Amino acid sequence: MPRHTKMNAAIITIGNEILMGKTINTNLAYLGSELAKQGIFVEYALTVKDEPNAIKQALQDTWGKYKIVITTGGLGPTEDDLTKSAISEFFGKKQHFDDNIWEHIQKMFAFRKIPLPETNRSQAMVPDDFIPLRNDLGTAPGLFYREGDFLFFALQGVPSEMKHIFETHIKDIITQNCPDAKPLSIKTLRTYGIAESRLAELFTLSNLPEGVSLAWLPQIGRVDLRFYGTDANKVEEAVKKALPVIKPFVWGYDEESPAEILLARLWKNIYTLSVAESCTGGLVQKLITDIPGSSNSFLGGVIAYSNALKKNLLNVSDTVLETEGAVSETCALQMAEGIKSLTKSTCSISITGIAGPDGGTAEKPVGTVCFGFIAAEKYWSKKQFFTGDREIIRIKAADFAILSLIQHLQGRNDN
Repeated sequence: MPRHTKMNAAIITIGNEILMGKTINTNLAYLGSELAKQGIFVEYALTVKDEPNAIKQALQDTWGKYKIVITTGGLGPTEDDLTKSAISEFFGKKQHFDDNIWEHIQKMFAFRKIPLPETNRSQAMVPDDFIPLRNDLGTAPGLFYREGDFLFFALQGVPSEMKHIFETHIKDIITQNCPDAKPLSIKTLRTYGIAESRLAELFTLSNLPEGVSLAWLPQIGRVDLRFYGTDANKVEEAVKKALPVIKPFVWGYDEESPAEILLARLWKNIYTLSVAESCTGGLVQKLITDIPGSSNSFLGGVIAYSNALKKNLLNVSDTVLETEGAVSETCALQMAEGIKSLTKSTCSISITGIAGPDGGTAEKPVGTVCFGFIAAEKYWSKKQFFTGDREIIRIKAADFAILSLIQHLQGRNDN
């Protein structure tokens, strides 16, 4: 094959469940991001059925046209996992039994103390001239094949196993075989409280240094600005130009989550946090406890869904529930006071609202959410009106609660 100088890649996702919409293709997002960091840019991606002719056609469309071709999925032991056979046929290779892989599979099953099905022997079959990539998280190895300057990888469909193989094997292989690749420098500014269109007015593409690109990435209720290019200094220059204009809306950078930022601020101030939730059903507490080490600052919380629990556990008054209702700022603040008193925390957050699809009124429509906040000696409440379905309203409410406390701890709250 002729020498290939362009540092590009094609991703072939194999799986009927993805085409049926039963599984989200997170593998493509991960591979695209990780390859870009190494200076390899995904220029083509497709999803095909777990069917030999479809797989071979996808390989025909990509092999020799892209520096790197990666398939994900179809390496399991069952009859519907046909990727390896299709790959072998496409490259004109026979398969051989690999004793080392079989030994690894036997050890995996012995460790789990479960019987080893005979069908798993198929996972120890490797196409000739292919290099198996050991999978410490599962039984199916990844596969690597090189022909001239072109590289091919077959990876698992299970995201954790696929990522493991990429991290432990493929990164080094790409580094060794693509010395001319220029890693992409990426810097992300994470904003809240401003619309995408307004951000685009404040900082335009014409403000960018040459060789730097900018993407506006709307999330649910917030927007990320991603600057990227192969020259790290120019990317940093672009960020420094943007920050003075949009700084009031920036709450974090790169891959930081709101919960991570909040926990870091609490730790810095030697504060502790508790949470009382109603309509969000524990989502705020989940987001916080998803972060390792959250117990350093987060004491705990409650899901006070019923009025009886708000009253008996959090000391919300009968008068407030009867006159203003559970979805009110007064109720929210009493919930925040109740959970703070119950846990002896320094700070507290409360949420009570109407996530829908039912329960709204003309005065309090679906999407009405009230919040209570306490940060040391500061007490305040807020009411917001969120749009979207039940899930989106709950996500927006949880984000608002966390980001509002962040803004206060950063000294940028307008309460």
